[in-house]
Amino acid sequence: MSSLIEELAAICGAEYVSDKMVDRLCHTRDAGPTPGGVPAVVVRPRTTAQVSEIVRAANRHATPIFVWGRSTTFIGHGIQTGCILLALDLMSQIVRMDFDNHAVTVETGAIWHAVDIELAKRGWELAVPGSGGMFVCTVGGSVAYNSVPHGLAGYGMTGDNVIALEVVLPNGDVIYTGSAGNRAAGGLAFERYANGPDIAGLFIGSCGVFGVITQVTYRIRRKPDAERFAFYAFDSSDVALDAAQALQRRQVPTHMVGLFGGPKPTGLTGEAFLHIVVRDTPAGADERVSAAHAICAGYNGVRQDEAATERYWVHHMYSWLRNTPPEVYYSDRPYTCPEAAAFMPTQNVKDALRYLKNYEVEHAAEFAQHGIRIKCYDVYFSRNAAFLWIDTLFPELDAAAWQYGLKMRADYSEHLFSQFASPGGILAPLAPHIMPKLGSGFDFLRVLKAQLDPNGILNPGVLLLGKGEAK
Repeated sequence: MSSLIEELAAICGAEYVSDKMVDRLCHTRDAGPTPGGVPAVVVRPRTTAQVSEIVRAANRHATPIFVWGRSTTFIGHGIQTGCILLALDLMSQIVRMDFDNHAVTVETGAIWHAVDIELAKRGWELAVPGSGGMFVCTVGGSVAYNSVPHGLAGYGMTGDNVIALEVVLPNGDVIYTGSAGNRAAGGLAFERYANGPDIAGLFIGSCGVFGVITQVTYRIRRKPDAERFAFYAFDSSDVALDAAQALQRRQVPTHMVGLFGGPKPTGLTGEAFLHIVVRDTPAGADERVSAAHAICAGYNGVRQDEAATERYWVHHMYSWLRNTPPEVYYSDRPYTCPEAAAFMPTQNVKDALRYLKNYEVEHAAEFAQHGIRIKCYDVYFSRNAAFLWIDTLFPELDAAAWQYGLKMRADYSEHLFSQFASPGGILAPLAPHIMPKLGSGFDFLRVLKAQLDPNGILNPGVLLLGKGEAK
């Protein structure tokens, strides 16, 4: 290992390589509850060329690499003991703002909201507002995970708005996707669907198993002139979901969140709640929010003070969805959440909620024993479907509660993925519950991994694609 560390130091500089235990321990897990292994060394490249050389060195030394952005996912990365931890946080520059082609190119470690701030100074914004961790998550990591963003109902997924990628393959070669792939024409990144197959799509959502994303060219738009908000309470989850689907059919919301479990919004009555955000021209926003009011009223929704919706959207305070500060969720002791989440048709959320609420009743004694709390059963609605976010909390300092929380996540995932749902991001803890269900698609991905990464260097085990991994 000492020879490998010397090689990495020669590539990046000794100050950017560490085998100190304190640095290694700080790179063992993401924000989720699943423990990870301790890397052998942490290396922080500053250029694509350095990433390429690190990958080649890893192949020579037969040592796996785990790619680290800012580790904001709530699942569990699957880091293995003895690996090279490739931390990309220093690759954080905005490379180019191309307003003529409505694009921005950034290095992989650029913080999502930091890029948006720079664009906002010029009256522009990223094509999606970013995921829940927009203040800390990286653009490259969000694309590699294909994170579920705000603005899902109007703007689509994170990956939908990628124009081009620069990627280091498992052998160290660097490739470019979309129009940027034609280097003879200047490598201009302005159109994703050029030069044949959509190679960018291979890396979006693949969690770094096929290559290391080093640059992202992303769509940008002019900031809209107006934002309008609506907030409604309903007597039942089923009725709220019917209203949400009606809003989807009319293409009313830019963003819509449903609250179906966990603490109710402070001071309000009702069983389910919809927060609706509309962004458009002033006339368009007024028309669409009027449609939202009419539709919700048609389903006997009770209009609430939309200031809570505005605080959530404008000030990015998730707790304001429930009119409450964060301590109501987390109380007086350290909590963590074994998050489970899945995409499903909007109407299927009804069955999913029945399952979740029955689970609470059937396991009430265990919930009480282990201090389990339901933070939320919340839904981010897409254009035509729903992303159900199940956030359960357990006391992190209680080992038995920790294990019970992981079991809950496994139970939820296995049930939902076996019935009518599929996960958004996957990562190692969820892979056993979904990858074998993909059938021939799983076989295809395994063949692809073997061809691209015969030494199993990049993020082995994360998607169960390597030799000898569970099938």
